[in-house]
Amino acid sequence: MQQFLDMEKQDQNTVGASPCEAELQELMEQIDIMVSNKKLDWERKMRALETRLDLRDQELANAQTCLDQKGQEVGLLRQKLDSLEKCNLAMTQNYEGQLQTLKAQKQAQSYQTQLNGKKQCIEDSSSEIPRLMCEPDPSCETNERDEFIIEKLKSAVSEIALSRNKLQDENQKLLQELKMYQRQCQ
Repeated sequence: MQQFLDMEKQDQNTVGASPCEAELQELMEQIDIMVSNKKLDWERKMRALETRLDLRDQELANAQTCLDQKGQEVGLLRQKLDSLEKCNLAMTQNYEGQLQTLKAQKQAQSYQTQLNGKKQCIEDSSSEIPRLMCEPDPSCETNERDEFIIEKLKSAVSEIALSRNKLQDENQKLLQELKMYQRQCQ
């Protein structure tokens, strides 16, 4: 544009200034001023946009840094949670094992108490046999008394045999259950 004005000035010097040329010259100067003002305004807006863009980039970088920190915190919290869950599982398994051991011990004690009771019953029955043999019935005759004693002895022997068989069966069951509980506790 400036070149065009310079050419115009040269033409005016050589030919003489006409009123259109002066008006054209003035319009050209106004256009130059307007273009210059627009250019300055545009540059000012560009600088403002660049500043805003830089601020946004900085905010984005800060947000990314914060996000990375939060990600690391989440990772640490997950590790702690995993560690606590493993510890909790180990403690639960330990307590369950102890509980099973205690149950097995309680069951074994219960069986032992039952077994001792049955043995005592047999011992009591065994001690009654001699007493029955020694108790004569004065109203009975000797043969009848002997038969009566024999029947009582047979009855006592049958009871003892039945009790012994029951005790052996129960003892077998108890031993099997005890072995099973011992295997579970291991």
